[in-house]
Amino acid sequence: MPSISALERLLNKGQDSALLRYGLASAHLNAKPNAELSQAAHHLEACLALDPNYTAAYKMLSRTLSDQGQPKAALKILERGIICAESSKDMQAKREMEVFAKRLRKTLEIKL
Repeated sequence: MPSISALERLLNKGQDSALLRYGLASAHLNAKPNAELSQAAHHLEACLALDPNYTAAYKMLSRTLSDQGQPKAALKILERGIICAESSKDMQAKREMEVFAKRLRKTLEIKL
């Protein structure tokens, strides 16, 4: 996997794309020893702004928001992602997001 700095150089050269933003988010999440959740979320939001049909970005952003302690925001992203996955016939992504959404709803019920 390319380093964060290598990917940022591409971004700074004006080669912005949904795939590059997804790669940057993934690199930030895999940063050792501490994942950079806020940077990952930023790049995933930019990814979805560039390509609102990028179903994997919805899944990753929802997990990132959940890991940041934002289950309500994560659930909203999942709801958008499920609609996107359904419209693009990506049934595997839809099922995965539905399962995660169900878990988040249970978590939210417990906290209430």
